[in-house]
Amino acid sequence: MKIIGVILNTFRESIRDKVFITIIIFAILVMVSGKVIQPLALGEEAKVVKDIGLNSIALFSTLIAILVGGRLVYKEIEKRTLYLIITRPIHRWQFIVGKYFGLLLVLFESILIMTCAFYLILILLNISASLNLLLSVLLTFFQLWVITAIAILFSTFSTPITGAVFTFALYFIGHLTRDLKTFGAMSKSGLVKTLSDIMYYVLPNLANFNIKGEVVHNVTIAPQIIVLTIAYAIVYSAIIVFASCIIFQRKDF
Repeated sequence: MKIIGVILNTFRESIRDKVFITIIIFAILVMVSGKVIQPLALGEEAKVVKDIGLNSIALFSTLIAILVGGRLVYKEIEKRTLYLIITRPIHRWQFIVGKYFGLLLVLFESILIMTCAFYLILILLNISASLNLLLSVLLTFFQLWVITAIAILFSTFSTPITGAVFTFALYFIGHLTRDLKTFGAMSKSGLVKTLSDIMYYVLPNLANFNIKGEVVHNVTIAPQIIVLTIAYAIVYSAIIVFASCIIFQRKDF
């Protein structure tokens, strides 16, 4: 019950955040811009609009996770409300876990809003709104499990700006981990191969969550790939949240 209280409080605070509202509005405007680009698509209008929509959902939900998530713990410390919270009968790990799932609830709502807007735009433009597109949205949401966990981790020991920079860096590197492993395999140096392997398994592998191209072009995706990717997100994010709890537990307030 204590964790549920933190979750609901985090949700209420975050949806009132100006950053959250601004990003949602901007995301919908970008999706609507597909109408302007549509005449220039040269026969690929539907694919272009779908690609813009799915990428907007992924990009702007990630921005919410990083910009809002990076301030969750720091904001409590800055306002000194954290000192009141930790004096209550609630464990520090419950506070972190509550913040994490509270932000995930916010992200679920944001993705739901953007997805509804996306499908509405497709209908208004007379483009087939296949339910297959929801597979990409589903994996985007589970990618956010990982990004949110990383944002929460940095928020336990750094300022929002520093945390955002490092989380953005890991987000972009996470889409290049396959390339890092390939580069290491091509190298003649044993040290480089070892380091590339370590980075491949330690850093988040976010490329697996990107199936936007496949669903837009109606490529069949094996169900086991979806299941394994979701399982990876749950396990990886659980490890990061556990690390966040340990760091937060050892902080001296």
